[in-house]
Amino acid sequence: MISTAAQETAKVATKSDRYKVPWFTINLSYIGDSIYGNIGLMSIYLLIAVLFWGFSYIAIKVSLKYLTPVELIAARFVLGGLTLFIIILFKRLSFNFKGQLKYLILAAGILFFHFWVMATGMLTTTATNTAWILTTAPIFIAILSFFVLKEPFGIYQIGGVILATIGVIFLVSKGDLGSLEWISSVGDWIVLGSCVTWALYTIVNRKLARGLDPLVATFWLIALAGIVIVPYSLIVSGAKVYSRMAGDGVIAVVFLGVGCLAISFWSWSEGLARKPAGEVGIYLYLEPLFTMIGATVLLKEAITFWLVLGALFIVAAVYISEKFGRIKVNEHDV
Repeated sequence: MISTAAQETAKVATKSDRYKVPWFTINLSYIGDSIYGNIGLMSIYLLIAVLFWGFSYIAIKVSLKYLTPVELIAARFVLGGLTLFIIILFKRLSFNFKGQLKYLILAAGILFFHFWVMATGMLTTTATNTAWILTTAPIFIAILSFFVLKEPFGIYQIGGVILATIGVIFLVSKGDLGSLEWISSVGDWIVLGSCVTWALYTIVNRKLARGLDPLVATFWLIALAGIVIVPYSLIVSGAKVYSRMAGDGVIAVVFLGVGCLAISFWSWSEGLARKPAGEVGIYLYLEPLFTMIGATVLLKEAITFWLVLGALFIVAAVYISEKFGRIKVNEHDV
């Protein structure tokens, strides 16, 4: 889809639509369509979202220096919910949840549990490992869809599971398979478990997607979970825990709540509205790369041979499953 500015440009281009020289012809309108279609507004929206999400794992590691997982999630829900509320008002969308309350409550509970599992795992593993492990989530969605929804699970999905398993083992073991110490790498396995919770959330969320705007659905998920989690956090920990945070912690929490829960999801929705869902998977492959680069610079996490090898296996697994199977890489944990 071409933006309004691109359409105006195309109208002007029709006056001299082709520039001819003896040995070839340049179709200017085709070049204009290609530029605006491939690196236009929709790509900017999608890249903004992926950049936020890529750095979210770094922000979680920083935040966990000061907050427990529940305290962090409560702060994210408050900041993200308020920001989404403003965005929905600005877009003049209806807050009506159209009889989807039971699915919203179920999805809200799973969403909180997913965030809690992931943050708990990140207490003892790296941001980089987390990003690459969570890249396998679409494969878990396919597995769960096979058992719960009876969707087909063919040879390509099986191959993807095998490759992803090898990739995760390379990441967790750091190449030292013989010592078996990698089996006790609790944080990595907990993060891997959060792929299952995200798969559960995704399947339930499909019911919501049929009748609700994604932004409205996300707002209600955060609001419903926040009604329980925020008061609990304040009663158990008190508000002073947030006032004792250093500057880097405050910036990280605001980034996670406003940026990664609200702005990035709005940006992703805007990008999806302008680009076919089947074409956006490549953008999510950039997310762990952003994490890896950012974590190297900001957290001094090392990029090792086994990390890169494991990442390549994971990318190959998801790509094969998405390209030749039925998995679609167009969803992300908000």
